[in-house]
Amino acid sequence: MRQEKRVAAGVAARVAGIVVAVVVAVTAGLAHSPTARAAGLSIELNKVEDSAGACLGTFVISNGLGHGLDRFSLDLYIFDKDGVVARRVAIDLAPLRSDKTTVTRFPLIQGACDQVGRILVNDIPACRSSDDGAMLDCLSGLTLTSRAGIALTK
Repeated sequence: MRQEKRVAAGVAARVAGIVVAVVVAVTAGLAHSPTARAAGLSIELNKVEDSAGACLGTFVISNGLGHGLDRFSLDLYIFDKDGVVARRVAIDLAPLRSDKTTVTRFPLIQGACDQVGRILVNDIPACRSSDDGAMLDCLSGLTLTSRAGIALTK
């Protein structure tokens, strides 16, 4: 009987160890998963494409702030390949729902996309929580990435 209790206790300890190892592995995998949503606000320039004489930019905005934004606008500057400002774009992207990813597309410049050197997020003039109406500083914690071969900076 004592032998059976020791075997049962050993099996229980091994099972507990395996459960802990699995939980740690799954948690670590989620933390590094490309689908794991980061806290904060992120904007990705996903792609650019020429269309009817203009360069259209497709942006992916992920709101991981934990609350919605009923006001959210961007002040962008588009630079050409020589570093000269080609155009300023002010765009209203509100509302952004809490813990939601949004995709939007709009013209960057009149002309081909190969003329665009980089895009600067100059400011976020409006960023207001839909929960309590508080104005937020969304620029300082903003994460920017680009898959389009054109730098997206702040």
